[in-house]
This record gives sequence, structure tokens and C-alpha cells, in this order.
Amino acid sequence: MKRKTLAAGLVAEKREGGRKKLLAENPRLADERLARALKDECYRVWTSAPAGARAAAAALKTLSIFSPSESTTAIRFWVEGIADITGGKLESAIRNLDSASNALKRLALEHESAQPQVAKLIALAMLGRYEEARTTGRRALKIFEKFDDQLAAGKIEMNLSNIVSRRDEYRRAEEYCLSAYKRFEQLGETAWQTMAENGLANTYAELNDFKRAEEFYERALERARSAGMHVTVAEIEASMGTLALFRGRYADALRSLELSRQKYEKLGMPHQTAIAELEIADIYAELNLNAEAVELYRRLIPTLHRLKMRAEEARARTNFGRVLLTVGDLRPARTELKLAVTLFHAEKNPIAAAAVNIRRALLEAERNKNSEALAIVESAAATLESTENVRLRLSAMWLRGDILARLKRYDEAEKVLERAFRDAESSEQPAVAQSAMNSLGVIARLKGNVKSAEHYFEAAINSAEAARAPLPGEEFRMAFLAKTLEPYENLVQLHLEQNKIEQAFVCVERSRSRALLEGVAAKDRRTPPAETRIREELNWFYSRLDRADVEEAAGLQKEVRKREKLFASLLLRTQSTQKGEASTKKHGELDIARLQRRLGGETAIVEFVSYRGVYSAFVVTRDKFEYIGDLATETEIISLLEGLHFQFGSLRFGGDPLRPFAAQLKSRSDIYLEKLHAKLFQPIEKFVNSRKLVIVPSGALNYVPFHALFDGENYLVESREIVCAPSSAIWLLLDSRRRGDSSNALLMAFADEKIPLVDREIKLLANTLRNSISFTGKRATFSAFEKNAGDFDIIHLACHGQFRPDNPMFSSLHLADGWVTVRDLYSRKLKASLVTLSACETGLSRIFAGEEILGLARGFLSAGAGALILSLWTVNDEATARLMSDLYTNLQRGLSVSASLRVTQESFIDRGEHPYFWSPFFAIA
Repeated sequence: MKRKTLAAGLVAEKREGGRKKLLAENPRLADERLARALKDECYRVWTSAPAGARAAAAALKTLSIFSPSESTTAIRFWVEGIADITGGKLESAIRNLDSASNALKRLALEHESAQPQVAKLIALAMLGRYEEARTTGRRALKIFEKFDDQLAAGKIEMNLSNIVSRRDEYRRAEEYCLSAYKRFEQLGETAWQTMAENGLANTYAELNDFKRAEEFYERALERARSAGMHVTVAEIEASMGTLALFRGRYADALRSLELSRQKYEKLGMPHQTAIAELEIADIYAELNLNAEAVELYRRLIPTLHRLKMRAEEARARTNFGRVLLTVGDLRPARTELKLAVTLFHAEKNPIAAAAVNIRRALLEAERNKNSEALAIVESAAATLESTENVRLRLSAMWLRGDILARLKRYDEAEKVLERAFRDAESSEQPAVAQSAMNSLGVIARLKGNVKSAEHYFEAAINSAEAARAPLPGEEFRMAFLAKTLEPYENLVQLHLEQNKIEQAFVCVERSRSRALLEGVAAKDRRTPPAETRIREELNWFYSRLDRADVEEAAGLQKEVRKREKLFASLLLRTQSTQKGEASTKKHGELDIARLQRRLGGETAIVEFVSYRGVYSAFVVTRDKFEYIGDLATETEIISLLEGLHFQFGSLRFGGDPLRPFAAQLKSRSDIYLEKLHAKLFQPIEKFVNSRKLVIVPSGALNYVPFHALFDGENYLVESREIVCAPSSAIWLLLDSRRRGDSSNALLMAFADEKIPLVDREIKLLANTLRNSISFTGKRATFSAFEKNAGDFDIIHLACHGQFRPDNPMFSSLHLADGWVTVRDLYSRKLKASLVTLSACETGLSRIFAGEEILGLARGFLSAGAGALILSLWTVNDEATARLMSDLYTNLQRGLSVSASLRVTQESFIDRGEHPYFWSPFFAIA
């Protein structure tokens, strides 16, 4: 047997006993030459299969015991140091590599004693011990050059390049890396040449030379894949993701960074996995996925601290502070930024510390301490003048200009911002360019330069749209749009000031419920589930929760929340590697002429908007656009809604004892409905006359029962049909493909203590809807819904609904053996012309930025439902059964959804019934 074969066998053997047996069978081969063969095996695999390096270390340990010698021990320390690096044991790696070097010196092997120092530089750099690394590297480089060892000299230069780049010395990093690259090229060392190409690409990316960086990355990635260098492939993919992030190409960045993270996890490399997780957290922060970013940073920062990765911990704290600032948690944001500055000073990296101070300046600006903010940013900008990092200089420049504008020093601000915009454009920095354009637009508007302001705002919007369009997954696109809403809002206000009502309305629609519109418009609405096993576990816990007592429920809730977080995280990871739309086609570009034709002479749209806490409304008819400003404050509406719900609360449990007080209770509720009418409808009544209404609510108005607004004599539904819609564009889309089919119906009910009579409701409906199939009690299962929902024209679900304000995408309908969540609905494809959810509070949604509704309505619309009937509050079981029976009877007579609901609610009104019993239900159509 050859030593090379024996070395491979020892590495492959998992058990200590097996390794001893192999050595006992080949005692003559158990010597220093075998130790070197094991070292070579370690070096062969440590960048492609790190576990192999650790196996080589275990084999060398066995060999050093079986056949001890000073040279074998030296090589053992050497390989154990390499294995420690792959396993994240950096302090141990340094000790082992130093032990190897010292042992080799004692053997008078000067040249070889420098070899372990190559790997030592990696550990020193990761621990932030840069000066020690630099000194060690230069000393080793002199030895390699003395012995004309070009390969080892190149390796040292590669590591030195990485070290100086961590101190923002990118030109020096380029020199080291180019020298190493030339050495490897002359030697024909393709593997090391590949790593040098990756190093050069990283350097050019930091220097903003994106074209050269891209060329080197592509070349390196092709070589690494061909050579099976899995670790290097992961490194290059991560680097390419960072490059894409620098350039504002977020979809490409997400895909590359997620693929890299998956590879590191599979390879079992904790330091690299932590860095990959940090990259993901940073891009989530950039895309405004703040909750997800916060979760990652909170988990990562202790890990980075434990791994003694000081530079990465400082970066994580910087960006964590930035996210906390974005969500308004100013005090913890200040703490994180202060800690980051301290860590960067310990790293002796004033450039990075200055970058943190940019965030600190932004924090002071958010607190309206603009003079203090200006002083901080100007100090940071002075430090950054010496940096080779263009992006940091541009960020400081934009912020300085923006703060000057806040201080009303408009001429100075304009000059700074114009330079920031020009430099950002030429440096491929779209995010800074977009911010600068918006700031310049604000200044132009304040100076009365309307044309210039309009140009800047439009350009900022177009820039945001171009970055958003390719993003994969609705949540990424929704979060990113929320981050870039300011230029839309500024352009709307500019148009309104110029009395350009139609243009203002179009601009509102461009940003309104865009992600939902794209989901409803998509031909393929199905989203692949993130992880079937986790979803099955959730259903088990959900079903247990429905039966749990108070004591057990707390523990179950904790398990549910943990799995919901994991499920949502896995879904984002799955979506990250998918490709979004390649084009910048805008579903949100509303065709106004088509909208007005569709409205005809009988329908009007009332689209509410909120600006600085005040509601106003656009009214759109076939031939006119109107804008009615300052209708009510959000505070006023919330107060009236609270009063209304307090009155409704007394009827929640019904019963004969309240019958003598029925008129008085109705009168009290009518007072609040009359006040809401005066605020929200009376000022616009003359513009809509007797037309049918499409209400597009905003913010808290999503909880107003518009059909129940009372003018003192009549409720609004008595004079017209009323439907709601998340946006005018969504109404147009739904109305233009309105399906009249109602030939078959899926009826499901699951009773609980809150809705004990729903089985009776289903029996009533089954008599009305002859071509129907019913599932009640234990038969109303999650699987029955999944199997049947896609085949029916009408879906009626009478079961407990739960709106989750803490996590709206897990709002749910409770069936016999589990819950149907909003996320589940995303993976369904429905043909139903109508979905009715007759349970409690099924129409509640959390309203995200851009008027995105997050709740059950979103799920069913995205799944393909043509129209929805939902409830705004806890319903009365008996009244609901009667209302639903009448509703479907009217539908069977050929009336539309809105007409059927109107006629049904009028019959309740005619009987003098309290609005609580008939007004919770509204239609989205």
C-alpha cells in the first residue's frame, strides 16, 4: 500500500479503533512521510470539504500516538490548526499553528516553519488582531521570498490583502492581491488563482469599480465550480451578492447571499455561516424587512461576540442600530451605535467609526436636533474624505445636504445634493441617487420651482420602481415600496397644490396596495409552501390550542409562535432564490379612461387618503375628478369608532333582558353612525348624488361600516349599493373579470362556544343552494378545505375567525383539525366568484404602509376570489344565519353580490333591528 492510499483510508475511517487497526497493519508506512501525506490531504479538501480537514487532524493525532516523533507532532499541530479554522476555533488554531512553527524551527526547517503562519493570518484577521497579523505576514513573506517559494509568498499576500482591506486600505489590498495573482498565474496554480480573482473582485467592488469586479467574480466562479471548490464557490456567491447590493440590484443580491448561506450551513463552517447570516440581515434591513432583520441581528450579535469576530459584531451593531432607528426605537438605536463606534475604535478603524457616525447624525435629525446632526455628519464627512470607499462618502454627502435643507439653508443644501446626485449616478449608487432626487424635489417645491420638483419626484419614483420590479415574493416588494413612499407622497401634494386632481389620484394609485394588486393580477397565484413538515406541526399545535385550558394554552402559544417564525423565515429563504419579474412593467399604472368607462353613469369611487393624520378623499365619476380635503383627523375617527364599538358591546350576548331597551340602544349607536356620516359622507354627497359607491378606505377607515352611516333618518345602504376595495386598480381588475357563476357551492362550518349555531346556518344555506356540498362538525377539516376549495363557484365558511394584529399573515379560520391561515391561502388557486366568511372579525386587517391590507381578505383575493363578504366585528349567531339565508336567496334570483347584500340589510332595517345585527358584513368586490 502507498502512503497516499493509507492517508486517504485513515481520513475516511470514522472510528479511532479503525485508524489504529490500519496503522497496525502497515507499521512501516507510519512515519513522517505519512504525516506529510495527511497534511497534503487536509490542504486538498479544506476549501471544498472542511469535514475532511477535521478528519485529517484526527488521523494525525492517532498517528502521533502510534508512531511519535517531533516532526510528526509538528505536522499534527499544523493540521489541527487548519481544522480548528474550519470549525471556528480560532484561538485554538493560533496556538496550534504557532506550536507547529516552533517545532519546525527546532528541527532547523526555517522555510517550512513559516508555512503554518499562512493559515494563522486567517485566524488573526477574523479575530481582528490586524497589527499582529500584518507583522506575522510580513515576516513570513520575507522567509518565502528568501527561499523563492512563490506559492507560499502568494498565499501570504492574499491574506495580507484581506487584512488591509478590513482597515479600508483598498489600494494596498489591490497591490497585495495583484502580486499574489501573478505568482499563482506563473505557477499554473489554478485553485489559488481562483481565490486571488475573488480577492481582486472584492477589492474592486469596494473601490466601486463594478465592471472589473464583475469580470473577476464571473471568472473565479466558473473556475471554482469546475474544480469543485465548494467553500470558494460559497465565498464568491456571497461576494457577488454584496456587489449586487452595492449596485441596488436587490433581487440578485438576495439570491446570491441565500445560496451562499445554504452552502456554508451544509459545510458546517460557523464563522462563515455567521457572516452569511449577517449579509442576509443587512439586505433585509436594506429592503425594509425590519422585523425579520431585527430577529436576525438579535440572534447574530451574541454569536459574533462569542466567536470573537469584532469587526463583524461592530458592523452588525451598526446596522441593527439603523433598523431600530427606522422603526422609531431611538434609545436602543443610540446604544447599539455607541457600542459599534467603540468596537471600530478597538479595531483601529476610524473610517468605519465615521460611517457609524453617519447613522448617529441621522438619529439626531430624526429627533429634530438638526444642528447637532449637522455637526456630527460634517465631522464624519471630513474623516471620510480620505477613504477609498465611494459609497460612504456619498452617504455622508447626501445626509449633509438633507440636514442643511431641514435647517432651511436651501442654497447650500441644493449644491451639496446636486453633487451627491451626480456622483451617485456615475458611481452606480441608485439608493443615494434616489434619496438625493427626493431631497432636491422638496427644495425645488419650497422654492416654487414646480417643474423641477415634479421632475425630481418622478425620477425618484422611477428609480424605486426599477429596483423593486425584479424582487421575488410579495413581502419583499411590499416592504421595499414602504421604504420608498416619500417621493410618491411629495408628488401627490405637489399636484394637489397645482389643482391637478387627476394626476394626484393616479400617483396615489401607483403606490396603493401595489403588492396585493400584483398578486391578484398574477396568472399563477400559487406560492410554493416553505416547509411541509413545519406546517403540519403548526396544525397539530393549532388544533390543540382550540381544545386547551388556560394553563396549557400559554405553553402551546409559545410553540406556535416559534414555528410561525420559522415557517415565515423559511418562506423568505425559499423566495430569495427565486427570480422575480425581469421587466419593470407596472401593474399599478392605472388606465384612467378605462376606469371611468367602467364606472359608467351609475357608480362613483370614493378613495380616501391620509396625510399627516388628516383624511381627505378623491371622488371619481365617469366624467369628473374631485378632491375634498380635511374631512376628519384620524384621532376623531378612532374616537368615534371606539364609541360605536362600546355601544355594540352591550349587544354581544343578546338575550331577552335587553329587549325593553332596544330602541334606546339603537339610538345611542345611531348617534355615532350619524357623526361618522357627517365627517365622511356629508361633505362628498353632492359629488356622488345617488350613485352606487366603491369605497377605497385608508388607515382606520378600513374599520368604518360605511353602509351603516346614518343621516338622521336613513342608513346609507338604503339609498345605494356599496362595496369596498383596497384600491381603485384592484376594483377595476375584479370588476372587469366579474364572474356570475354560482352553480355550485362549498359550505363549511365548525362550531365553538362563540358561534354554537353555525351548523344550523349551513343547513339553511344547503336548502337555498341546491347544488352544494356541506362539511360540518368533525368533517369540516383542513384537508377537506384544501381538497375542495379550488372546485367551487361559491365558498361559504362559518367558523371562528381570528385576526392576528401581531402577525397578520397568520390570521386564520379555525376548522375541526387545524387552522387555514393567510399564508395557506397563498398556495391555493380559487375559481370562486364569491367567498363568504360569516365568522367574527374576518374583515379585520392590519394596514401596512402603502395601504396594503394584511389579513384574511388579502389571502382570498390573492388566491383568486372574485368577491368577498366579510365581517368587521363579533357577529350574532342567530342574526347571521338569517342574513346569510336571505343573501343567497337574493343571489339565486340573479342579483349581484352588492345588490344582494343591500336588499338583505334593508330587510333588517325595515324590521327596525339594531345595526349591530346587520352591519358587520360588507363586500369587497
